[in-house]
Amino acid sequence: MKELEKRDKVVVVGLIIVLLFIIINIISTVHTMYDYESRKESGNERWLQVENRILQTEEKVNRLEEELMNGSIKSNRTTY
Repeated sequence: MKELEKRDKVVVVGLIIVLLFIIINIISTVHTMYDYESRKESGNERWLQVENRILQTEEKVNRLEEELMNGSIKSNRTTY
């Protein structure tokens, strides 16, 4: 009888330990997902900044090309 009670205690302690590991794993997974989402948003914002900078540069280049074609800018270079 005492042998069975001892085994029951070991099984209960083992189940509690497994349950703790599962809870820790779930918490870790939620934290990782939250961290990923925040990094993703930060990355998306950064790419929007890069895209806006590219668009501004394209606008400047187009403006300069237009001015060059209209003769507003005098240049000694004949080939580009």
